[in-house]
Amino acid sequence: MAIDNSGRTVSITSIHAGIDPTLLSQILQHSITFEKSHSIQDQFRGKVIMAAIDRLETLKGIPLKLLAIERFLQRRPQWVGKVVLIQIGISAFERGDDYTHTKATVLEMASSINNRWPGTIQFQECAESEMRLQQRLAILRAADICLTVPVRDGLNQIPLEFSFCHRDAATERGMMDGRKRGIIIMSEFASCSRIMRGALQVNPWKIAELANAFDNALSMSSEERMRRIRISSEYVTRVTSQRWALAVLLDLKGAEKNEDISKYAGAGLGLNFRLLGMDKDFVSLDTNRVAKSYKNARSRLILLDYGGTILHNDNVDSIERFQMVKQLRKASEPTKQLFDSLKQLCSNPRNVVFVVSGKERHSLTNVFNNIPNLGLAAEHGMFVTWPSSKSVSKRIWETVVPIKNTSWRSLAISIMEVYTSRTHGSYIEETEMKVLWQYRDADPEFGYSQSKELEDHLSNVLRDYDVNILHGGVEEGGYVEVRPRGVNKGLLSLHVIKHMFKEKKKKFDFALVLGDDHCDEPMLSAMRQVGRRMELMNNPQQAHVPLPQLQVSSFDIEEVSGCVATDIETFTCTVGKKPTAAASYLNDVSEVHELLEALNRISTRDHTFYSSVDLRSLTGVNETGVYNSMTVNSLKPEISVADNKQANVETITSGFTRSMSMGAMSSLTRQNTPISSSLTQFLGAIGDEEEEEENAFFF
Repeated sequence: MAIDNSGRTVSITSIHAGIDPTLLSQILQHSITFEKSHSIQDQFRGKVIMAAIDRLETLKGIPLKLLAIERFLQRRPQWVGKVVLIQIGISAFERGDDYTHTKATVLEMASSINNRWPGTIQFQECAESEMRLQQRLAILRAADICLTVPVRDGLNQIPLEFSFCHRDAATERGMMDGRKRGIIIMSEFASCSRIMRGALQVNPWKIAELANAFDNALSMSSEERMRRIRISSEYVTRVTSQRWALAVLLDLKGAEKNEDISKYAGAGLGLNFRLLGMDKDFVSLDTNRVAKSYKNARSRLILLDYGGTILHNDNVDSIERFQMVKQLRKASEPTKQLFDSLKQLCSNPRNVVFVVSGKERHSLTNVFNNIPNLGLAAEHGMFVTWPSSKSVSKRIWETVVPIKNTSWRSLAISIMEVYTSRTHGSYIEETEMKVLWQYRDADPEFGYSQSKELEDHLSNVLRDYDVNILHGGVEEGGYVEVRPRGVNKGLLSLHVIKHMFKEKKKKFDFALVLGDDHCDEPMLSAMRQVGRRMELMNNPQQAHVPLPQLQVSSFDIEEVSGCVATDIETFTCTVGKKPTAAASYLNDVSEVHELLEALNRISTRDHTFYSSVDLRSLTGVNETGVYNSMTVNSLKPEISVADNKQANVETITSGFTRSMSMGAMSSLTRQNTPISSSLTQFLGAIGDEEEEEENAFFF
């Protein structure tokens, strides 16, 4: 199995660890093991011996086991005095109160059962150092039935060891002892329940089911018992610890690093540490290249995410997020500097600028309504309002995906309310288009398990509705979202291209797309593919270079290809260094603001150029080297006072260093430099010059 995690493809193999048959055979043949095993059999001769070796903790299910024994003897009194349970409890002092409570419960229940049926429960507590492999094998060899019924368990090799100890029970020689041995009663929650197919599997929480398993094991026919023993023994002897280690090493040898990923970075601390994998071409955004392309472009498309990209994210702080959802505080708003940058970008007739956000329509309208020529997209692209040069009090919104049936909202909210009542710290967030169940403030493990259960529940109930169920934001706390099918920023970006360029029969040759989280990935991916299609038309040799998986259909990409210039330059960028579909990154929101300001400065530069003849005239020196009376203003273009306030024009003055030809230099009047007649006179002249230069710094 392979999963995509943090930009890396991780291979997962599930192989249960085996045992070492050679080592176990040597221990079983040892005289001490043999004598201890026969001693136990002699002590309980004439009785069926059931054995269990567990740590004294709640998860091992020892009290449930004792309840089942009591229930079995009540319903099958004919087995009273004919069965005995040897329960070995390994001390677990590190478990604290759990160990103390479990030990007290087991002692009380064992005493109660023995008072009613003396000798039925043989409980013994020992340290882990006193129950090594040799001691375990002696008990397991003497037992007829093995009990392993935890309510939750990790690696447990005791059933495998018991099966190996009784592998001879299916042979003719093993049948001669007359014992009905070799059966395992195992919890379905045990780790080895998937591989020990010969065991009787039970749910330990169902006491009646566990009691019936005791009855089945004691009254089982010889044919079925032999079949189960053969099934268990075959796996134990075939999948050994050596074979398990070989399989793990082969998997490690077969694993290869992705050639397209050459950058790995660690993130997080402690148990939250993870390794991030980025594309080898994933670098910081080259702002010089962006500026050059922006300057030369004839038609530009700029798509900006809102929260986390041009504005600091309100979702980072859980308390602020909760207060904002419950309308206890206002959301953060852009600064005046950002407003000015957006206004300047939108005032350029070559630009098409959109702010694409997951917020509701009224939130975006309240913030950006006073910026002319700015397009807005709300709720991840469900609603869009087109740029308009007129300053209107109320924007006209359109739906990108038709709204058909909204009856799913009441069902989704009803289901989410059930999980909210049982998950402390979770709450429901409703918008015009979607419904979210937030568990960012709940216990991380319990909240995540509840979210997976909620996701499955919603998938079953809403399978006939035209909706998508998304589980995202796990790094920030996590949420489960229900939204209409087909709504994402990738489709919105293609819709914008078709409306703004195809209908106006224009082609854009510059695209800048900025985002910051997983909701922006479809937009970044779609626009990167748009640029890639044109790049392949101009340079087919780049076809072998892979790109992140496209999150919109290729049919949609084909539809907008007529709106894109063949020489387009596309810049996709994410805020923060992380695995993404973008080609580059900026470190934080402040760098995004700097980028937008730089683009505006390029737009307001004076594009007047002068020839070399004009420059010579500007110096005020003619071809003979004589300074003439021509002023700079005679060549300077006429600029109105209003334009001069807006444009930051660097005027050329007559104070800069004048350059001239060699002929002009030869015609200039040379200064008479005295010639030194001696070395002393020459050194003295140098000293005078240096002193004059030093004094020039003191005013």
